[in-house]
Amino acid sequence: MEKYKAKLLENIRKQLQSWYKVTEEINGKELDKFLHSLAGTAPTIGLQKIGDAANLLMKKYKEIPEEMWSAESIQQFLSPLLAVAYDEDAVDLKGEALSKKYTPEEKDLIMLIDDDPALLIYLKDKLENEGFTVMAFTEAKKALKAFFDLDPSCVIIDVHMQEKSGLEILEEFKRYTNFRFIPAVMISVDDSKETRMKSYQLDADDFIPKPFEMDELIVRVRRLVTKKKHLKELIMLDELTRVYTRKHLSPSFKRIAEQMNREQQPFSAAMIDLDHFKSINDTYGHLMGDRVLAGFANLLKQNLRTGDLPFRYGGEEFLILFPRTDVKTASLVLNRVLNRFMDHPFETDGESFRVSFSAGVSAACLSEGLENTVKAADHALYKAKQTGRAKTIAAEALAPIEAVRKKLRFAVVDDDPIIRTILQDLFQNSSLNEKFLLDVQAFEDGLQFLQSEWHLKDPESSSFIVLDGMMPEIDGIEVLKVIRSLKHQERFTVVMLTNRTSEEDITTALKLGADDYLTKPFKLAEIESRIFHLIKKISS
Repeated sequence: MEKYKAKLLENIRKQLQSWYKVTEEINGKELDKFLHSLAGTAPTIGLQKIGDAANLLMKKYKEIPEEMWSAESIQQFLSPLLAVAYDEDAVDLKGEALSKKYTPEEKDLIMLIDDDPALLIYLKDKLENEGFTVMAFTEAKKALKAFFDLDPSCVIIDVHMQEKSGLEILEEFKRYTNFRFIPAVMISVDDSKETRMKSYQLDADDFIPKPFEMDELIVRVRRLVTKKKHLKELIMLDELTRVYTRKHLSPSFKRIAEQMNREQQPFSAAMIDLDHFKSINDTYGHLMGDRVLAGFANLLKQNLRTGDLPFRYGGEEFLILFPRTDVKTASLVLNRVLNRFMDHPFETDGESFRVSFSAGVSAACLSEGLENTVKAADHALYKAKQTGRAKTIAAEALAPIEAVRKKLRFAVVDDDPIIRTILQDLFQNSSLNEKFLLDVQAFEDGLQFLQSEWHLKDPESSSFIVLDGMMPEIDGIEVLKVIRSLKHQERFTVVMLTNRTSEEDITTALKLGADDYLTKPFKLAEIESRIFHLIKKISS
């Protein structure tokens, strides 16, 4: 029976390929015939869910008057069925858009650093089966660079690595995490007292000798992740900047808004973003970036008035609540802070540089709530950025307004039309649309992708590529080499799709600069979860 199932899935792929290749419109009778065939054949050979999906789409088809269909409209129409064809267990069938089935879950992120690909792949699989998202690194340099962007829940480091000792990596990690609690677990075949002592002296949170029982490692990692969560719940002040965390923004806003409403006093809020902060990290390193953030927050606290409340909103963004303050006065306060901040030099390795910020100020009130207030301030901030930075702009009016969304490009490069269709649908309808302006394109192989020059266009926007490792003409590894040779290659985040058995491909992809890999077949919910973690890196 299995060979018939494989044959049916292959026939689906062939039919999709033929429809996607034509430029003229397709007669609806072909679509109807295709669905009828699936509805009858699939249940017969044990693919009941595909048959059910085809039946649902046949009913839906009769409600649609179009006789001629474009390839794009067929692709969209068939997406629920293709999701079932790819992963029968992933969807309950109601004929809804594919991505509505999935609620992205931001799982705890584990960073895994080991130059032994066999162990790396094994640990990643086991930990992901336990509900973690795992980012694997074979090189210390790449891991250290990604560390700040990913903000992991736990780091697992092998002591003995060829390029750089795990203990050296641990020392750098702990130096970076001076203000944050991020647990580090060392693993090693060397269980000597000297190695254990050295690990703990460098502030490792656990040491697990090899060989280890996997269930014990999982329990010990989960214990540390839980401990980090509990600590985070208790912390009111951001560990680095010592201003309030975002968690406390909503209750603070509500309390102040109610009080200002009772007292009939003005109330304002400001969104601040440090200018060109990414280039500070890229030029001087993340430790210097942390010094800039801490220095700015310190100056902010010294120059705000009693009662003004600063919050770290995320990354280099800060939000300030100004009770009993109108927009004009809040803008004056921020301009004073801006001038003093721009006068403050930062020193590193004999160099000196200065930093500015842009700010948007909005009136705030109880009836509009926090969300609309933030949107209005964010829009004003966007205008400040667009008109030269280093300035404060007041929102024109507090009214319902669309949030400012950064552009984010997605490319799906895979010769399998089913995977192309379901991933394209997943991204286009993802909840990421609420925050980003998404541009999603699909390519049937590496050659088509490179000939399109998608990778050479729009170099200012962040780009995410899902890249199949095995393709005709030009495979994913060759495409990855091209991407990593680009001058602006850091703008690209690349996830490779590989076969579970291709350990060599995984190792090659990671060494060539893939940011993550997924083995086929993968769950769609899993790839969306990965994106939510990697998006921190993309949008920074």
